[in-house]
Amino acid sequence: MEKFISEERIDKATEEELFEMRLWIYKESQRLEAEQKAVDSKVAEIEAKMERFRAKFQSERSQFEHDKQKFKDDQALFDQQIEILKDGFDKLNADKKKLEREWKKLEQEKGYLREDEYSRAEFFFQGVNSLLALKKRYRDLMKIYHPDNLCGDHKLCDMINEEYNILLRQFDTYMKA
Repeated sequence: MEKFISEERIDKATEEELFEMRLWIYKESQRLEAEQKAVDSKVAEIEAKMERFRAKFQSERSQFEHDKQKFKDDQALFDQQIEILKDGFDKLNADKKKLEREWKKLEQEKGYLREDEYSRAEFFFQGVNSLLALKKRYRDLMKIYHPDNLCGDHKLCDMINEEYNILLRQFDTYMKA
């Protein structure tokens, strides 16, 4: 049937043609209502999707803002930690320089002590009056001044060994006599 029906045709139409027109109009209105429902359903579906998208977008946006703030906080904390480490390294370097100066000073004092009259090995065996006391003093001195020890000194150890051997021979000759 034609989509457009003129008024003139309606006026000239018979009862049967009018019935067919009414039937066609009824079917078309039913079809249009069904299509309208389908369109409304699609619109509702799209609106629901849009609402879910908006909610998800808002959630993602707030998560992004949260992560952004957390990143800024972490960055600030990291910067603070870097500053603390830099300060610590500066202090360590200052302490290292101070210790190096003190070490040099101690090395110089150690050199002066070696040249001093009391640095001779004889000083270590003063007051020893028996062979047993000599051996005990020698063992004690070796525990302190052996080169493998932290405070050890090879030259001083050699001087102690020389003096010990001299005193040992003296005690041996004294005991034999």
